[in-house]
Amino acid sequence: MKKIIVFVFAFFALSSASLFAISAADVSSDSIVALLADNGYAAYIDGDGDVAVEDQYGMEYWIIPYPYENRIWIQSGWGAADDVKSSDANRVVNECNNNLFLIRCSYSPMYRTFYCDYDFCYSDSGFDDSLLLSIIDDFFSQADIYTDYLIGEGMI
Repeated sequence: MKKIIVFVFAFFALSSASLFAISAADVSSDSIVALLADNGYAAYIDGDGDVAVEDQYGMEYWIIPYPYENRIWIQSGWGAADDVKSSDANRVVNECNNNLFLIRCSYSPMYRTFYCDYDFCYSDSGFDDSLLLSIIDDFFSQADIYTDYLIGEGMI
């Protein structure tokens, strides 16, 4: 009987713990950098106040909080090769958007840059930090696939 009581108490203690480890009021570049640094990422705040992160390959990503909109925007970009035609770039971007599930791929002919991004929206209560970490890991993985495809097609 004591084991059941201890188990039930432990279950309620764990389940009553806040599901939202980061409250909406606490979302900032500083809190995101702290979360990432605590989990082994090389993260810092860049000159624009955005969170910059490097992955294991040295690729740089930006994580930009918009706390008044309850969203966090994750982005990366790659300069296009000199001989890339906009029509070819658009074809590759469309193929990637059809095959990749998390990121949105795009090409800016004005800046001759390929981009990928993701909007992470959260509730007024905030979000569980492990969810954001999982999304960042998935974003990096999808961005690696996009990068490999761009390289394979001679786009970057």
